[in-house]
Amino acid sequence: MTLIQVWGCLLIFVLCPLLGGLPAAEWLSRRLGKPRHRFIQGVIEASKGIVSVLLARYYFPADPTWWLVALIALVYGQFWLRHSKQLLGVMAGGMVYSWQVGFLLVLMGGISLTLLREQRLGKIGLMVLFPIVVGLYSQDGSQGLAAIGLSCLLFWIDQQLPHSQPAAEEADPGALVIPRPNDAHLFRMFQRDRNIRTLEQPLNADPFGQPAAILSQLKSWGYSVPLGWVLPPGDDAEPLIRRLAPSPEQPLMVRSAVVSKQVNTSTHPSPDPVVQITSRRALSRVIGACRTAYSSTPATPNSPALGVAVMVQVQIHGLYGGLAWSQDLKADDPTMVLILGGPGQTPSEALSQTAVTHLQVPQTVSKNADVSALSAPNAMPADLVQQIAKTARDLETHYQGVPQKLEWTYDGTTLWLLEVTPISG
Repeated sequence: MTLIQVWGCLLIFVLCPLLGGLPAAEWLSRRLGKPRHRFIQGVIEASKGIVSVLLARYYFPADPTWWLVALIALVYGQFWLRHSKQLLGVMAGGMVYSWQVGFLLVLMGGISLTLLREQRLGKIGLMVLFPIVVGLYSQDGSQGLAAIGLSCLLFWIDQQLPHSQPAAEEADPGALVIPRPNDAHLFRMFQRDRNIRTLEQPLNADPFGQPAAILSQLKSWGYSVPLGWVLPPGDDAEPLIRRLAPSPEQPLMVRSAVVSKQVNTSTHPSPDPVVQITSRRALSRVIGACRTAYSSTPATPNSPALGVAVMVQVQIHGLYGGLAWSQDLKADDPTMVLILGGPGQTPSEALSQTAVTHLQVPQTVSKNADVSALSAPNAMPADLVQQIAKTARDLETHYQGVPQKLEWTYDGTTLWLLEVTPISG
């Protein structure tokens, strides 16, 4: 190594990290205004990657390994000084390193992101592909090791960034803007623009799951259903998480359902909902856990599963909650509506009480008889019992005489339907 190359090493390890940590995009965006911020940020970050590789190329024209080392120093400086990660600079520098490698990565990354529509999977895929493509292109072990080091550094930083900015979320749970990786705009251009589906819209069981499809139908019929949003299998949850603002004052609940070609609730029963979600981080964890639990459960041969749909709803602050069956099938008495419930903010809380009210309500109910029958301290109000029984009967009529199971909650004014499913003997 010559004296000039020694100076080159010092410049790479000093100037490239400083260049990565230079907040030039933020300075210029304040002067020119927010509408141009993304364009300016893209140009500046790409220029940083190009300058870093050209600097290493000047001092080491015959050793491309140092070109990759310059990108490693650039990325390290971004994280160390600005606590951010910009893949655009790495991709632009990769084009200077080898336009063939850069073009192939952009092409493969674009195809994978368009098909998967998952930013995180797309980024991990690029990190895995990069050292493989570099190794095959260069046929040089040192360049392959440098590419592995760059990918590992990017992956490590990607794991650190979500935990590095929790204060913004916790300080203002109601804010609609949350911190996210700075390279999100780079991947969004590969994604298909889709509206977030809500229960206000007509939904099909495939791909939104049977619970969401039924609730959207009930909402269109005029029944009270909490506000909700639905993620079909494979959809990126990040846009929905950014849109919502759960808090202790207004928590959310999440319910998942397996989507299969043959809708059969006995083959794929819906798990109990997760309630009291009070932060975006908790919402992200719950959605991920729902999908992870599904992926570890093999599909049955008779009903092959296509994926898991996730439904997020506003949690009602209930006074009473529970379940109801439009027919008491266990007692073999189709003239009776079976109601289980009691005091509680959610049905699960109400049903976990030691004294749960069990009621068999005939098809024709006398209000006075109900009042005398419900004199226990934890009993539900007679008017509420009548309303639940009537709703169960009406739903059975709507669904052509098929018995229905209802999950409900009552907030003192409105009877809310949380889930309705057909039942059999």
